[in-house]
Amino acid sequence: MMTTQTRGNTFPKGFVRVAHIREIPDRCSKKIILGGEEIALWHVGDRFYAVGNVCPHQHFSALHQGILDGLFLTCPMHGWTYSLETGIAIVGNGRVLTYRVELWGDDVIMEGPHGEATDDSEA
Repeated sequence: MMTTQTRGNTFPKGFVRVAHIREIPDRCSKKIILGGEEIALWHVGDRFYAVGNVCPHQHFSALHQGILDGLFLTCPMHGWTYSLETGIAIVGNGRVLTYRVELWGDDVIMEGPHGEATDDSEA
């Protein structure tokens, strides 16, 4: 497996550190910016999920502030609901981007747009 060196840590190639596991409480989120893209990083149970932060309905950028019901995320603006696993809408139309997230020790790492992750949380 190819690896990438980031801030003294070695992660699989294409992955960057986006959070520490204790940084985001269960059933809470953090907004991050990676490669110029806004991403909502959610902690649900023992897993983390990352989806594009912009709801395709009216391009409202607040899915990190959405309402969580199991693995379904509802946009706080107009109620469109998306699967955190697939990004597909179950209420409304379309889908949000999903990103691969892994735990690497105590770090949450994500594969996605290239660049350095920036903390822009409002969880």
